[in-house]
Amino acid sequence: MARSSLSLVVTWQGRTYPLRISQYATVVSVKVLLEELTEVEVESQKLLGLVKGRLPADSSTLSELSVADGTRVRLMGTRAADKLRARRAEEVVVEEDYVPDRSSRVVSTDHGEKLTNLVLTAEVRVMNAPRAGRRLVVLDLDYTLFDCKNVSGDIADMARPGLHEFLAAIYPFYDIVIWSQTKWFVVESKITLLGMLANPLYRVTAALDISTMFSVTAVRNGRTVVHQVKPLEFIWRRLPMYHAGNTVHVDDVSRNFALNPQNGLKIHAFKRADRRPRRDRELFALAEYLVRIAQLDSFEELDHSKWKTYRG
Repeated sequence: MARSSLSLVVTWQGRTYPLRISQYATVVSVKVLLEELTEVEVESQKLLGLVKGRLPADSSTLSELSVADGTRVRLMGTRAADKLRARRAEEVVVEEDYVPDRSSRVVSTDHGEKLTNLVLTAEVRVMNAPRAGRRLVVLDLDYTLFDCKNVSGDIADMARPGLHEFLAAIYPFYDIVIWSQTKWFVVESKITLLGMLANPLYRVTAALDISTMFSVTAVRNGRTVVHQVKPLEFIWRRLPMYHAGNTVHVDDVSRNFALNPQNGLKIHAFKRADRRPRRDRELFALAEYLVRIAQLDSFEELDHSKWKTYRG
Protein backbone atom coordinates (compact mmCIF):
# COMPACT_ATOMS: atom_id res chain seq x y z
CA MET A 1 0.00 0.00 0.00
CA ALA A 2 1.32 3.44 -0.92
CA ARG A 3 2.70 5.56 1.89
CA SER A 4 0.45 8.60 2.55
CA SER A 5 2.91 10.48 4.76
CA LEU A 6 6.64 10.79 5.06
CA SER A 7 9.19 12.02 7.55
CA LEU A 8 11.61 14.90 7.13
CA VAL A 9 14.54 15.70 9.39
CA VAL A 10 15.14 19.46 9.35
CA THR A 11 18.21 21.04 10.92
CA TRP A 12 18.59 24.72 11.75
CA GLN A 13 21.29 26.40 13.85
CA GLY A 14 22.35 23.11 15.39
CA ARG A 15 18.82 22.02 16.29
CA THR A 16 16.91 19.14 14.76
CA TYR A 17 13.20 19.21 13.95
CA PRO A 18 11.61 15.94 12.87
CA LEU A 19 8.44 16.37 10.81
CA ARG A 20 5.85 13.86 9.69
CA ILE A 21 3.66 15.27 6.96
CA SER A 22 1.49 14.20 4.04
CA GLN A 23 3.33 13.48 0.83
CA TYR A 24 0.73 15.72 -0.84
CA ALA A 25 1.63 18.71 1.33
CA THR A 26 3.13 21.68 -0.46
CA VAL A 27 6.55 23.17 0.20
CA VAL A 28 4.91 26.26 1.69
CA SER A 29 3.04 24.02 4.15
CA VAL A 30 6.37 22.65 5.35
CA LYS A 31 7.60 26.22 5.76
CA VAL A 32 4.51 27.19 7.73
CA LEU A 33 5.17 24.40 10.25
CA LEU A 34 8.82 25.38 10.48
CA GLU A 35 7.92 29.02 11.12
CA GLU A 36 5.86 27.90 14.10
CA LEU A 37 8.76 25.89 15.46
CA THR A 38 11.68 28.23 14.68
CA GLU A 39 10.13 31.70 14.22
CA VAL A 40 11.94 32.00 10.90
CA GLU A 41 9.32 33.60 8.69
CA VAL A 42 8.14 31.69 5.65
CA GLU A 43 9.30 34.43 3.28
CA SER A 44 12.85 34.21 4.68
CA GLN A 45 13.22 30.42 4.53
CA LYS A 46 15.35 28.42 2.13
CA LEU A 47 15.12 24.61 2.30
CA LEU A 48 18.34 22.99 1.14
CA GLY A 49 18.33 19.30 0.31
CA LEU A 50 14.61 18.91 -0.27
CA VAL A 51 15.40 18.71 -3.97
CA LYS A 52 18.93 18.15 -5.20
CA GLY A 53 20.60 21.16 -6.76
CA ARG A 54 17.73 23.68 -6.59
CA LEU A 55 15.19 25.41 -4.44
CA PRO A 56 11.70 24.02 -5.08
CA ALA A 57 8.65 26.18 -5.79
CA ASP A 58 6.43 26.81 -2.78
CA SER A 59 3.42 25.44 -4.65
CA SER A 60 5.06 22.07 -5.44
CA THR A 61 3.95 19.05 -3.39
CA LEU A 62 6.44 16.67 -1.82
CA SER A 63 5.02 13.91 -4.02
CA GLU A 64 5.61 15.92 -7.19
CA LEU A 65 9.19 16.52 -6.08
CA SER A 66 9.70 12.79 -5.34
CA VAL A 67 10.90 13.59 -1.82
CA ALA A 68 11.92 10.36 -0.09
CA ASP A 69 10.91 9.31 3.40
CA GLY A 70 13.62 10.33 5.86
CA THR A 71 15.03 13.13 3.70
CA ARG A 72 17.36 15.43 5.62
CA VAL A 73 16.80 19.13 4.98
CA ARG A 74 18.82 22.14 6.05
CA LEU A 75 16.83 25.28 6.84
CA MET A 76 18.53 28.55 5.99
CA GLY A 77 17.10 31.73 7.50
CA THR A 78 17.40 34.10 10.43
CA ARG A 79 14.83 34.40 13.16
CA ALA A 80 13.45 37.89 12.72
CA ALA A 81 13.02 38.68 16.40
CA ASP A 82 13.47 42.41 15.93
CA LYS A 83 11.10 42.43 12.99
CA LEU A 84 8.53 40.48 14.96
CA ARG A 85 8.75 42.89 17.88
CA ALA A 86 8.33 45.84 15.53
CA ARG A 87 5.34 44.21 13.85
CA ARG A 88 3.67 43.42 17.16
CA ALA A 89 4.26 46.97 18.33
CA GLU A 90 2.69 48.29 15.13
CA GLU A 91 -0.33 46.02 15.58
CA VAL A 92 -0.42 46.99 19.28
CA VAL A 93 -1.38 43.50 20.36
CA VAL A 94 -1.10 42.81 24.08
CA GLU A 95 -0.09 39.35 25.23
CA GLU A 96 -2.06 39.48 28.49
CA ASP A 97 -5.58 38.17 28.04
CA TYR A 98 -8.69 39.42 29.80
CA VAL A 99 -12.37 38.51 29.89
CA PRO A 100 -14.63 41.26 28.53
CA ASP A 101 -17.07 41.91 31.42
CA ARG A 102 -18.30 44.67 33.69
CA SER A 103 -14.74 45.48 34.76
CA SER A 104 -13.69 46.18 31.17
CA ARG A 105 -15.01 48.18 28.25
CA VAL A 106 -13.94 49.26 24.77
CA VAL A 107 -13.31 53.00 24.82
CA SER A 108 -11.97 53.64 21.32
CA THR A 109 -14.42 55.53 19.13
CA ASP A 110 -13.15 54.60 15.69
CA HIS A 111 -14.02 50.89 15.60
CA GLY A 112 -17.27 51.65 13.77
CA GLU A 113 -15.33 53.30 11.00
CA LYS A 114 -12.82 50.45 10.91
CA LEU A 115 -15.64 47.93 10.71
CA THR A 116 -17.34 49.75 7.84
CA ASN A 117 -14.05 49.85 5.96
CA LEU A 118 -13.57 46.10 6.48
CA VAL A 119 -17.08 45.33 5.28
CA LEU A 120 -16.44 47.32 2.11
CA THR A 121 -12.94 46.10 1.32
CA ALA A 122 -11.96 42.85 3.07
CA GLU A 123 -12.26 39.48 1.40
CA VAL A 124 -14.46 36.66 2.71
CA ARG A 125 -13.21 33.38 1.28
CA VAL A 126 -16.39 31.33 1.02
CA MET A 127 -15.53 27.69 0.35
CA ASN A 128 -19.00 26.21 0.68
CA ALA A 129 -22.28 28.10 0.44
CA PRO A 130 -24.09 28.89 3.70
CA ARG A 131 -27.00 26.53 4.35
CA ALA A 132 -30.50 27.71 5.12
CA GLY A 133 -31.58 27.41 8.74
CA ARG A 134 -28.14 26.64 10.18
CA ARG A 135 -26.53 28.37 13.14
CA LEU A 136 -22.96 29.65 12.91
CA VAL A 137 -19.92 28.61 14.91
CA VAL A 138 -16.79 30.73 14.48
CA LEU A 139 -13.66 28.81 15.47
CA ASP A 140 -10.21 30.10 16.25
CA LEU A 141 -7.38 27.91 14.94
CA ASP A 142 -4.11 28.12 16.90
CA TYR A 143 -4.42 26.62 20.40
CA THR A 144 -8.17 26.12 19.90
CA LEU A 145 -8.06 23.39 17.25
CA PHE A 146 -4.32 23.12 16.62
CA ASP A 147 -1.20 22.97 18.81
CA CYS A 148 1.02 25.07 16.57
CA LYS A 149 4.09 24.74 18.81
CA ASN A 150 4.02 20.94 19.10
CA VAL A 151 7.65 19.93 18.58
CA SER A 152 6.84 16.35 17.64
CA GLY A 153 6.42 17.59 14.08
CA ASP A 154 3.61 15.11 13.43
CA ILE A 155 0.54 16.87 12.08
CA ALA A 156 -1.68 14.19 13.65
CA ASP A 157 -0.37 15.17 17.11
CA MET A 158 -0.88 18.87 16.41
CA ALA A 159 -4.64 18.46 15.92
CA ARG A 160 -6.67 18.74 19.11
CA PRO A 161 -8.08 15.33 20.13
CA GLY A 162 -11.52 14.81 18.62
CA LEU A 163 -11.13 17.59 16.03
CA HIS A 164 -12.86 15.81 13.16
CA GLU A 165 -15.41 14.09 15.40
CA PHE A 166 -16.30 17.51 16.86
CA LEU A 167 -16.77 19.15 13.47
CA ALA A 168 -18.80 16.21 12.17
CA ALA A 169 -21.06 16.25 15.25
CA ILE A 170 -21.94 19.94 15.02
CA TYR A 171 -22.12 20.15 11.21
CA PRO A 172 -25.81 19.12 10.92
CA PHE A 173 -26.69 22.17 13.04
CA TYR A 174 -23.98 24.75 12.30
CA ASP A 175 -22.11 26.29 9.42
CA ILE A 176 -18.40 26.51 10.26
CA VAL A 177 -16.14 29.55 9.86
CA ILE A 178 -12.43 29.44 10.78
CA TRP A 179 -10.94 32.77 11.93
CA SER A 180 -7.22 32.97 12.67
CA GLN A 181 -4.91 35.88 13.52
CA THR A 182 -2.42 34.90 10.83
CA LYS A 183 -1.84 35.53 7.13
CA TRP A 184 -4.12 33.85 4.62
CA PHE A 185 -1.59 31.40 3.19
CA VAL A 186 -0.80 30.25 6.74
CA VAL A 187 -4.49 29.68 7.51
CA GLU A 188 -4.98 27.80 4.25
CA SER A 189 -1.89 25.64 4.79
CA LYS A 190 -2.89 24.68 8.33
CA ILE A 191 -6.50 23.72 7.61
CA THR A 192 -5.32 21.78 4.56
CA LEU A 193 -2.68 19.88 6.54
CA LEU A 194 -5.22 19.13 9.26
CA GLY A 195 -7.51 17.55 6.67
CA MET A 196 -10.31 20.03 7.33
CA LEU A 197 -11.03 20.74 3.67
CA ALA A 198 -11.40 17.16 2.48
CA ASN A 199 -13.38 15.44 5.22
CA PRO A 200 -16.61 13.93 3.84
CA LEU A 201 -18.47 14.37 7.15
CA TYR A 202 -18.40 18.18 7.26
CA ARG A 203 -17.60 21.26 5.19
CA VAL A 204 -15.97 24.54 6.17
CA THR A 205 -18.13 27.42 5.00
CA ALA A 206 -15.44 30.12 5.07
CA ALA A 207 -12.07 31.08 6.51
CA LEU A 208 -10.91 34.51 7.67
CA ASP A 209 -7.41 35.77 8.37
CA ILE A 210 -5.79 38.69 10.17
CA SER A 211 -6.79 41.11 7.40
CA THR A 212 -10.35 41.01 8.79
CA MET A 213 -9.29 42.10 12.28
CA PHE A 214 -8.49 45.52 13.68
CA SER A 215 -7.29 47.07 16.94
CA VAL A 216 -9.39 48.63 19.69
CA THR A 217 -8.57 50.45 22.91
CA ALA A 218 -10.12 49.04 26.07
CA VAL A 219 -9.95 49.79 29.78
CA ARG A 220 -9.45 46.79 32.05
CA ASN A 221 -9.50 47.39 35.83
CA GLY A 222 -8.43 50.98 35.26
CA ARG A 223 -5.61 50.07 32.87
CA THR A 224 -5.68 50.93 29.17
CA VAL A 225 -4.88 48.12 26.74
CA VAL A 226 -4.82 48.09 22.95
CA HIS A 227 -5.36 44.83 21.12
CA GLN A 228 -6.77 43.13 18.04
CA VAL A 229 -10.36 41.88 17.91
CA LYS A 230 -12.45 39.59 15.74
CA PRO A 231 -15.56 41.68 15.04
CA LEU A 232 -18.45 39.28 14.43
CA GLU A 233 -20.47 42.06 12.88
CA PHE A 234 -18.12 41.85 9.88
CA ILE A 235 -19.49 38.37 9.22
CA TRP A 236 -23.07 39.40 9.98
CA ARG A 237 -22.96 42.25 7.47
CA ARG A 238 -21.30 40.26 4.73
CA LEU A 239 -23.31 37.08 5.34
CA PRO A 240 -26.61 38.39 6.73
CA MET A 241 -28.17 34.96 7.35
CA TYR A 242 -26.01 34.97 10.50
CA HIS A 243 -26.62 37.33 13.42
CA ALA A 244 -26.15 37.78 17.17
CA GLY A 245 -28.93 35.34 17.95
CA ASN A 246 -27.47 32.36 16.06
CA THR A 247 -23.68 32.78 16.36
CA VAL A 248 -21.17 31.31 18.81
CA HIS A 249 -17.51 32.38 18.70
CA VAL A 250 -15.08 29.84 20.20
CA ASP A 251 -11.57 31.04 21.02
CA ASP A 252 -8.85 30.44 23.60
CA VAL A 253 -8.24 34.22 23.83
CA SER A 254 -11.07 36.15 25.48
CA ARG A 255 -10.01 39.59 24.31
CA ASN A 256 -11.00 38.59 20.78
CA PHE A 257 -14.62 38.81 22.05
CA ALA A 258 -14.32 42.46 23.15
CA LEU A 259 -16.87 43.80 20.65
CA ASN A 260 -19.25 40.83 20.96
CA PRO A 261 -18.79 39.41 24.48
CA GLN A 262 -22.25 37.83 24.57
CA ASN A 263 -21.30 35.53 21.69
CA GLY A 264 -17.89 34.54 23.03
CA LEU A 265 -17.09 31.11 24.44
CA LYS A 266 -13.61 30.67 25.86
CA ILE A 267 -12.05 27.25 25.51
CA HIS A 268 -8.99 25.99 27.37
CA ALA A 269 -5.87 26.49 25.25
CA PHE A 270 -4.45 23.32 23.71
CA LYS A 271 -0.69 23.85 24.11
CA ARG A 272 2.40 21.67 24.15
CA ALA A 273 0.50 18.41 23.93
CA ASP A 274 3.78 16.70 23.08
CA ARG A 275 4.88 17.13 26.72
CA ARG A 276 1.99 15.38 28.41
CA PRO A 277 -0.49 12.56 27.75
CA ARG A 278 -3.16 13.41 25.23
CA ARG A 279 -6.09 13.57 27.63
CA ASP A 280 -7.66 16.77 26.35
CA ARG A 281 -11.46 16.33 26.10
CA GLU A 282 -12.53 19.92 25.44
CA LEU A 283 -13.89 19.36 21.94
CA PHE A 284 -15.97 16.37 22.98
CA ALA A 285 -17.64 18.42 25.72
CA LEU A 286 -18.00 21.42 23.43
CA ALA A 287 -19.76 19.34 20.77
CA GLU A 288 -22.33 18.22 23.35
CA TYR A 289 -22.97 21.83 24.43
CA LEU A 290 -23.32 23.17 20.89
CA VAL A 291 -25.71 20.40 19.88
CA ARG A 292 -27.84 21.06 22.99
CA ILE A 293 -28.17 24.81 22.43
CA ALA A 294 -28.83 24.38 18.70
CA GLN A 295 -32.43 23.61 19.68
CA LEU A 296 -32.93 27.10 21.15
CA ASP A 297 -34.65 29.88 19.22
CA SER A 298 -31.86 32.31 20.10
CA PHE A 299 -28.48 32.32 21.84
CA GLU A 300 -28.81 35.89 23.09
CA GLU A 301 -29.76 34.95 26.66
CA LEU A 302 -27.07 32.28 27.09
CA ASP A 303 -24.08 32.65 29.39
CA HIS A 304 -21.36 30.80 27.49
CA SER A 305 -18.99 31.08 30.46
CA LYS A 306 -21.03 28.25 32.01
CA TRP A 307 -20.95 26.01 28.95
CA LYS A 308 -19.37 23.08 30.75
CA THR A 309 -22.22 22.81 33.24
CA TYR A 310 -25.11 23.60 30.87
CA ARG A 311 -27.85 20.95 30.76
CA GLY A 312 -30.60 22.80 28.89
